[in-house]
Amino acid sequence: MPELLLGLDAGTTTLTACLFTPAGELLSQASGAIATTNPAPGLVEQDAAKIWTQTKRVIRKTLALAGRSAHDVAGIGITTQRTSLVMWDRKTGAPLSPLVVWSDLRGAGRAAELQALGIGVSPQQAISKLEAIWRAVPDYGSLLSQGRLAWGNIDSYLIFRLSRGTHVTDRSQAWPLGYLDLQTQAWNQRLIELQGLDIQAFPTLCDSWGHMATCHPSVLGAAIPIAGDMADQQAAMVGQGTEADGACKVTYGTSATVNVGTGGKFRFGGPTLPPMVLSGVKGETRFCIEGMIFTAGAALDWLRRSFNLGNHAAFEALAAAAPPESGLAVLPAFQGLGAPHGDLGRRAVITGLSLATTPGQIARAGLESIALRVSEVVERIYGLDDMGPRPDLVRVDGGLTGNELLMQMQADLLGIPVARHALREATACGAAICAGRGVGLLGATETSGFVRHDRVFEPVMSADAAASRLNLWRQQVQLT
Repeated sequence: MPELLLGLDAGTTTLTACLFTPAGELLSQASGAIATTNPAPGLVEQDAAKIWTQTKRVIRKTLALAGRSAHDVAGIGITTQRTSLVMWDRKTGAPLSPLVVWSDLRGAGRAAELQALGIGVSPQQAISKLEAIWRAVPDYGSLLSQGRLAWGNIDSYLIFRLSRGTHVTDRSQAWPLGYLDLQTQAWNQRLIELQGLDIQAFPTLCDSWGHMATCHPSVLGAAIPIAGDMADQQAAMVGQGTEADGACKVTYGTSATVNVGTGGKFRFGGPTLPPMVLSGVKGETRFCIEGMIFTAGAALDWLRRSFNLGNHAAFEALAAAAPPESGLAVLPAFQGLGAPHGDLGRRAVITGLSLATTPGQIARAGLESIALRVSEVVERIYGLDDMGPRPDLVRVDGGLTGNELLMQMQADLLGIPVARHALREATACGAAICAGRGVGLLGATETSGFVRHDRVFEPVMSADAAASRLNLWRQQVQLT
């Protein structure tokens, strides 16, 4: 009997497949890059067909590395970047548009128009961009009349290609798109009609775990249940075991995202701290609140390239050797200032430069800026009414958590121990857990075998010193 679980994570820059046992043991993993193009200022696109090719490659490589075959896989779980969108032909599976990435800002003008109508949207959401992409498809009316026009986030596209025809998405993926009506738990027909779109091109809504499709035998060599679908940040919450009310996780990647579980309560923390659907299963919806720092790892990459600070290991070593107090401060607002400020017009700042500034000081200030921005978001979320006390542990994942100086800075500035997931790809771990729940190999809340931390960073800075450092940095980068 097949019993292995495959977690597939199609992120913004990398696609990763991980193969697990039901006990949470990682047998193998493989990754591949996802190329991004910027055809004009503010436009961010990817090639869905190439992502599909990469998907097949990394799954096959993961199975080969473990010495297993598709016949050993009991279920596939998928997690992806959120609120991207692509149009495709149901008959051929061929994309009819580029994959428009979540960070693409071509919808800024339309978002303002929708906001003027009283519809709460952001430029990053698909609802701000879909009309333009839809009508740019050649002969879209003819394709629609033939039942061939389809659209969705990349999760829907990959499930469609894996199954050779099933067009679905779950509510954690649907909510960021902007079209989900939480009152009915269905697509918002009023918004769809307002934009002159047609619901037949929309994916069918499904549970976050449970049987939703079957991978066609011609794709990987076996008919495998596709039993989990969840947005990336929510999947990381599952992979971290932070689905409970009040639990907190932070994912550090291209951006940095703070998520706090709110159970069955739909809590709104303001435009920059929106509620998100964590999961929807058998009519029960769980929520979280989210704060996103738009530029985290991408800011550090810019510093490394621009100041010739070497690879990631060299960058950390330079920062570790620099004195903690240099008078230097960085604001990592390369794509605007996200939570809790919500100022898309702000741009990155490096202040306090002098002829005595060293490369190490620049590296250290860059790392500290990420920890300070995360601290701002955590402080604001737990300062909301009815949020309860701050947690006794913050769980972290993502590529940047390999930087131990950054993790220690984070623990110090939060004044809370920081537990680092042993598997940096906690999103793929969460997808596999969803698949395990979906095929009945794991209980509805079972995660303990998968939630493993390789180190807990204990704070060593006093609360007064941490508060003083945060306040000084805010003054330096003019956030007060």
